[in-house]
Amino acid sequence: MLAVTAVTGITQAQAQDVPPSAAAADTALAQDGAPADEPTQDIVVTGSRLQAAGFTAPTPTTMLGIEAIATRAPVSVSEVINRLPAVRNSVSPSANQRQFGGGTSPVDLRGLGPVRTLTLVDGNRFTPTLEDGTVDTSLIPVGLIERIDVVTGGASAAYGSDAVAGVVNFVLAKKLSGVRMSAQAGITERGDGATQSLNLAAGTAFAGGRGHVIAGVDVTRSEGVGIILNREFGQLMPGQITYGTARAAGTPALGLVTGVNYSTQSVGGLITAGPLRGQAFAPDGSTYPFQYGTVYSNLMVGGSNPGSEVFHWPIQTPLNRVAALGRVEYELTDGVTASLVGSYGRTQADTYTGYNQSSFIISRDNAYLPAATRAAMIANNLQTITVGRLLTENGGVPQRNTFETWRVVGGLSGRLGSKWSWDTSAQYGESQNEFRFLSQVIPANYRAAVNAVRDASGNIVCGPIATNPNLTPAQRLQVQPGCVPINIFGQGAPSAAALSYIAPETYHAWTNRRLVLAANLRGSPFATWAGDVQVAVGGEARRDELIATSDPLSLAAIAAAANYGAYRGRVNVTEFYGEVGVPLARDMAFAQSLELNGAVRRTDYSTSGAVTTWKVGLTYEPISAIRLRGTWSRDIRAPNLSELFAYTGSGVSVNSTVNPFNNQTGALATSSNGNPNLKPEVAKTKSAGIVFQPDWTWARGLKLSADYFDIDVRGLITQVAGTQVIARCYAGETVYCPQIQFDSSTFGIANVQQLSFNLNRLRTRGLDFELAYRLPLPESAGRLDLRMLATRILELRTYDRGTVIERAGSLANGGLPEWVATADLTYAIDGFSSTLSGRYTQAAINDVTRIGPDDPNYNAALPNSVNINKFPSAVYVDLNLQQRITAGGTEFTVFGLVENLFDKAPPTFAATGILTGNPYDLIGRRYKLGARVQF
Repeated sequence: MLAVTAVTGITQAQAQDVPPSAAAADTALAQDGAPADEPTQDIVVTGSRLQAAGFTAPTPTTMLGIEAIATRAPVSVSEVINRLPAVRNSVSPSANQRQFGGGTSPVDLRGLGPVRTLTLVDGNRFTPTLEDGTVDTSLIPVGLIERIDVVTGGASAAYGSDAVAGVVNFVLAKKLSGVRMSAQAGITERGDGATQSLNLAAGTAFAGGRGHVIAGVDVTRSEGVGIILNREFGQLMPGQITYGTARAAGTPALGLVTGVNYSTQSVGGLITAGPLRGQAFAPDGSTYPFQYGTVYSNLMVGGSNPGSEVFHWPIQTPLNRVAALGRVEYELTDGVTASLVGSYGRTQADTYTGYNQSSFIISRDNAYLPAATRAAMIANNLQTITVGRLLTENGGVPQRNTFETWRVVGGLSGRLGSKWSWDTSAQYGESQNEFRFLSQVIPANYRAAVNAVRDASGNIVCGPIATNPNLTPAQRLQVQPGCVPINIFGQGAPSAAALSYIAPETYHAWTNRRLVLAANLRGSPFATWAGDVQVAVGGEARRDELIATSDPLSLAAIAAAANYGAYRGRVNVTEFYGEVGVPLARDMAFAQSLELNGAVRRTDYSTSGAVTTWKVGLTYEPISAIRLRGTWSRDIRAPNLSELFAYTGSGVSVNSTVNPFNNQTGALATSSNGNPNLKPEVAKTKSAGIVFQPDWTWARGLKLSADYFDIDVRGLITQVAGTQVIARCYAGETVYCPQIQFDSSTFGIANVQQLSFNLNRLRTRGLDFELAYRLPLPESAGRLDLRMLATRILELRTYDRGTVIERAGSLANGGLPEWVATADLTYAIDGFSSTLSGRYTQAAINDVTRIGPDDPNYNAALPNSVNINKFPSAVYVDLNLQQRITAGGTEFTVFGLVENLFDKAPPTFAATGILTGNPYDLIGRRYKLGARVQF
């Protein structure tokens, strides 16, 4: 069903005459109804299924019009969405650099996780991209987006599962006459991060106006931004070290310091123990004295370790993207219209992660051991040495991640008389996605290949597996045939054949399939003294299927990382809903208007059974300038297919674990499995707000809103770590014991299944503010528009078995700053417009599980003390300039954008201390230049 909020009513041609933020100002608070100067028409408000020209939705909705989007000159729509204060930039090409599988951009409202934000396209669910069911917004063509509606509140009664934090609805163009084209390029101040983008859209009517066809395509290319050493703050080599229990009095347990590097590995190999300790191997195999700094375990502060690149991951992931859509509709009769929409999208991200770090025992008879080192070993009566090596020759773990989606939606819609409308639709979509690891280290192969010896013929071969000192008993069984010996002495020494053996190509691929049948009926059955009662009813049948596969090495769980499994799962969903809007008063002494809104949805999952969601809302306008609104709802997030059915093979942890059943210590093997017994998460959501829109002469263009929200999620789906499974079973919680596979080994545990359960609780409370104001200027002086958005987080708490962690006002591990705000000021006159934009983030604690000097309870003797635990506030300013030019009847718009106008650098430790949701700009000043044309 098409979900459309009240819009400004401007046509494509007229849009060129409206400054970018003017549309934003006109659409601000538009959930309250159409502007007074817009003709009355039937609409459907995002967040509601009702249809009425005068209906006022009680759920707050932020709108971004086509001009507001154009102001950002986005390569992908995530650049627009992630700027909103209510959105955390958890996953995007510039936010997930240190993780496998980068390159997607799902939306994360309220910081509750992308899985709790529902993404719609024209009011319909889109085909999932990732295994967790979330949608990569990069697959939506920017050039065809007319508006983005962001519902910041629970909407499960209207749309079903996942709408816990809210809904993001991308409303695409339905009709376009002529051709619209945009081309742009961008680059950073430092000469990297080049981008090119081309958007093309065209449409026309046919059959005497009864039909209309529209098509569009986006093609973008982003080269990304390299490692943090390419930036001034990265050249300081910031990192975290542990001072240890023997630290001096007054020294905290942890330190955020600069000059951090590896102390036990180098790019060509480093001898780390014995009388030859500190000898590093040069590219030609000769040795040189390693320059140590102050050593803290495997790290050091100061010293020199050239080429080691501790922080080897991209600041921004390179991305190539194609998104296309075609739509045709035809009026079969005066009251029935048929439509068909087809879309295709593909993104490819080429990225990489840090270098493999390994340590080996090298025998004196190693075939590749340089002669000088062998002589030194003989002189010192050494049979073996220990060498630490960073494997840089394979580029870290280079990845090529592709996400490809196609989708077809067909539908019929029509009217029944003057007050009723209906629609039916069927959609099928499929996404085929792959993480391909182009060089993934197999530790068993690597350790087997390092043990290079000469055979009877003098050929260099891999030594016997049974006597290899670098292999554990488990790894001896994992060594793959065809061993190729490797020379680790000096950067560049390993042969291509050896690298292919120790680090072959692996992959994980999955296919999402979605089939949806839906029908909706809405209208007005009767009227009260206050106006028409609005009713909407409908149903939906949905089938989601997920099929995942991996290469044999990953399935055997013998890769150094990313040992994905193979599984498949399916869920069938049947839903029925009803919604009613009842006007209770209008144009009375105590109320300009009073409306009650209620909705209920019954959903039946083939996996977890039936569940009911509901919403009650009220809007009250005592006078024309003030509107009060509030909602109370029960919302859900059903477990996704990955949480229900996923499987990863057993992998051995590098950490030593104590088995409390026999007090033996060993390496714990764990596997992550889905849990088919999971139930939906349930959220109770409350919101209350006020909208102020005075009709005073000087404030006639002012619109202001403030809304309180409270989202309390119970039964939060949480995976229990293997060590916790053992501890809870040992403590008598027998429900966890079947997950442990005991054996007769010394350690006594062969494997632990890590399952997810409905265990925890998550609650957030806060305030949203929105202001739009067209300042009163003489007509000859042009237009001046201001729009501001702000979010204040009062609470963001997780509850885990009696432990409460408050993450409001923090950054790491899913935290959010207490205040985030944006502002856009636009001036326009005679075809020229300029927009000055700002984004503010309040100073925040980095990690709430640590205590820094700013905390009144700080004590350096505490095991979680740290020298720096508060990061500063930041304000980033952007400048957009546009000039419209008309030549020969064709209209051009030339535009330029400078982001981070003042080249504000991030805090020194922002890149290395915040893994997700980083609010700081790591790239620096950057430029975009382009042109739009319509004919």
